[in-house]
Amino acid sequence: MARRAERDDEISVAELLKETGATARPLTGCSLPPRVPLPDGLSPAEHVDRIEQRAREAAAAQQRAGARIRWVSAICGLVAVVGSLVVIAVTTSSPGREASPPQVPLLPATTPKPATSTPPPPSPTPIPTVMVGRQTAPSSSVSAPPPPASSSAAAPPAPCSVRFTVQDQWDDGFTAAVAITNKGAKTLSPWTLSWTFAGGQRVTHGWDGDYDQRGGRVTVNAADWNTTLAPGATVTTGFNGSIRGGNPAPGAFTLNGAACDAG
Repeated sequence: MARRAERDDEISVAELLKETGATARPLTGCSLPPRVPLPDGLSPAEHVDRIEQRAREAAAAQQRAGARIRWVSAICGLVAVVGSLVVIAVTTSSPGREASPPQVPLLPATTPKPATSTPPPPSPTPIPTVMVGRQTAPSSSVSAPPPPASSSAAAPPAPCSVRFTVQDQWDDGFTAAVAITNKGAKTLSPWTLSWTFAGGQRVTHGWDGDYDQRGGRVTVNAADWNTTLAPGATVTTGFNGSIRGGNPAPGAFTLNGAACDAG
């Protein structure tokens, strides 16, 4: 044992088996893989260097491709921005839609006051003129001339009468009612009333009749629901008007061309 301790570092496998009485067994089923030859007769270190060089070349190629892609993306983005600016400039410089015409302010609407049903005034009874003649003694030399015929014969009564009433008035406008009475013996269907404003008044809106104004001349035609005006009947119409100073009432009216009395 002392010998084995002294030569522990130098003992061989055979001596160890002899001393321990063990039996050596052959190794079976355990083999090293065959050695693969390197290409081109390179050593392992040279083969590793070649592989690293190829990896560096592949990485450099990928970097160059990435740089190209970034440049292409930047150029495309710049082109898109420039195109957007051009479209905005063209849109802002193109003429816009035509401006809508200014809205004309409407005159304040006023509710016409209801016209009171007033019976038409009685027609004046014509007073006959009595002619009184005097007889003179005939002259022996010169006979007296006959008296001149009197020119004050009674005129026939008007076939109609019109009452023009201003119901409301403000600084630049007014509301008026017009009552028309048929004093004749014939039915008027349809009827048309006319008068002339002397103060520059203008009709802005009418009702119960179709109004038309040419200059100072105003014409009112019957509406669909008051076309017929029987003898002794009265129809009422009205309107809103504008004024430019005074508001004198018209003094002459004609109904279907015939002069009417102004009430």
